[in-house]
Order: sequence, then C-alpha cells, then structure tokens
Amino acid sequence: MKAGNVLTFLVSSLLLWGTHAICLKGIKGAGRLNFIATATKVVGFALFIVIALFAFQQSSIGPFLAPRTNDSGETIGLLSQINAAAVATLWAFIGVESAMVFASRARRKQDIRRATIAGLLIALVLYIGISVLTMGLLPQAQLMTSQNPLVDGISTVLGPVGGKLLAGLGLISLLGSTVGWVLLSAEVPFQAAKVGVFLPSFAKENSKGMPNVSLWISNVLGQIFLLSTLSSSISAAFDFIIYIATLAYLVPYLIAAVYHLKLTMTGETFLHRRERVTEGIIAGLAAIYSLWVIIAGTADLKTFLLGLALIAAGIVLYPLMLAGSLRRQK
Repeated sequence: MKAGNVLTFLVSSLLLWGTHAICLKGIKGAGRLNFIATATKVVGFALFIVIALFAFQQSSIGPFLAPRTNDSGETIGLLSQINAAAVATLWAFIGVESAMVFASRARRKQDIRRATIAGLLIALVLYIGISVLTMGLLPQAQLMTSQNPLVDGISTVLGPVGGKLLAGLGLISLLGSTVGWVLLSAEVPFQAAKVGVFLPSFAKENSKGMPNVSLWISNVLGQIFLLSTLSSSISAAFDFIIYIATLAYLVPYLIAAVYHLKLTMTGETFLHRRERVTEGIIAGLAAIYSLWVIIAGTADLKTFLLGLALIAAGIVLYPLMLAGSLRRQK
C-alpha cells in the first residue's frame, strides 16, 4: 500500500461525503452546483480545443493504419482495434440518458428531451475534439506513457501555468460529475421504490424531498468501491466490474431499441408517418450499434455471462418486489 494511494482514498472519500451532504440539502442546491461545474468544464475544454487547434502538429499524429501488436506479438488489424475500443468508448457515454431519470423533478417535460440531446452533442464535440487534438500536441511515444495527457499537452503550449490551470479545471469537472452521479445513483432505486418495484425503504424522503435512505445506501456502497484506490489488485478487479457493467447496460439498450423499432412498425404512439420513418431509422441504427458492441465485447464469453448475471439478478427480484407492492395495495 503506497502513501499516494492512501491520499487518493482520503480525498476521494472526502469528495464523496461532501457531495452526499450537499445532496441531502435539496435538489436545487445540488443542481445549481452541478450546473456551475458543468458550465465551467465545457467553457474550459472549449478553450483547450481552440488553443490546441493553433498548436496542432500533424506530424505527431503518425500513420492512420499504424501496425499494432498484442502481448503475444500477434498483429492487430484496424477492425480488431475498433472492436477492442468499443466497450471502453461506450462506458464514457453511459449516463447520457440520465436526464430521463429526473423527469419527475423537471418543471417542463420538453426540457428533458432537450437536455438529453444537448448533453450528447456537447459530449461528442468535447470528446472528439480533445482526443484528436491531444494527439497533435504530444509525440505518440510520450502520449502512450502519459498519465495526464491533457495537462502534458497544454503544458507544451502554455507552459507549467497552463498545465496547472487545466488540472484545476479537471478538479471542477470531477466535482460536477460526482454531484451528478451521486444524485443519479440514488434517484434510480428511489423512483423504482415509489412505483413498488423495489424495496419500500428506498422510497423514504427527508424534509427537503431528497431520497435520504437511497443516498446513504448508495454512497456507503460507493465508499466500499473506493477501496480500489488502495490496492492495484483491487483496482484491476474494479476495472473488470466496469467492463461487465457496460456489457450489462447493452442488453437493455438492445431491448429498448428493438421495442422502439416495433412501435414504429405498428404505428403505436405515433400520429404522423414521417415521424415513424425518422424514429424507425434511429431505432434501427441503435439496435445495430448495441448488437455490434455486444458482439465486440463477447470475445471473452465468461465476462459477458457475468454481465448477463447482473440483469438476471434484477429479473429475479422484480416479481418479488411486485408481489409485495400488490399486497400492500390490497
């Protein structure tokens, strides 16, 4: 156990429980803090993209089809490289639909759709811009070994001061992300409990209308996972959990996309044919994408089956929770 790992654990724990305290005081305060952090992050990363555009060195990119080999020395083709990155890329975008979880707390329902689409587009621009432009700021050999590629990249342009400013921006980004994920992790079981398909205790609220039981239990579990920062072996196990969790997300994504496609074919919930065609194309593309990433991520069948086990656990609990809800209603 290293001293640096202990410091990381303590700082992360302080951030988690500080955010927990903020969330317990009400959705308005937490939402306002999340908005400020997100706006600061977007503006800061947009400035990074603008600066990187002027300092971009095409020679640092290297060949598009550069040969790659695995640990066994076997050559990895371009398609295999894309497949290998598919699951990790999806993990970065998981949660983009989270605005739907807070629909009951929104003033206007149309704001949910706008927030989802705007969030996805902003994330796409920032992810692609930062990823590509950073490749043009650092030589490939340095980029592959860098622990903080954005900080190292901007430091080559603006010096150490620029690196420190970007590191500060990263901390603000971390704060905003923590607020969002703490709220989301507590809201999902809270809403499920309110409609009777999860443990009734999770539906309890405090005087500010916040799901206090759900927040406490979710954050205690989060604290347990923070132990992964203390040991490299536990950290590897946590990476494995992230992988199977991403695959577990994909099955509901695929089911939702296929059901959406079915609705466009039958015409249910649609008033205009043009809308059905547009939504049908979107649903078809979503189903194809979900199926592709599932196939790409099942190179290790054991990992995929563990992901399915997470879904199966929910399927087993659902009828038990539903039966309990029906008994309480009677």
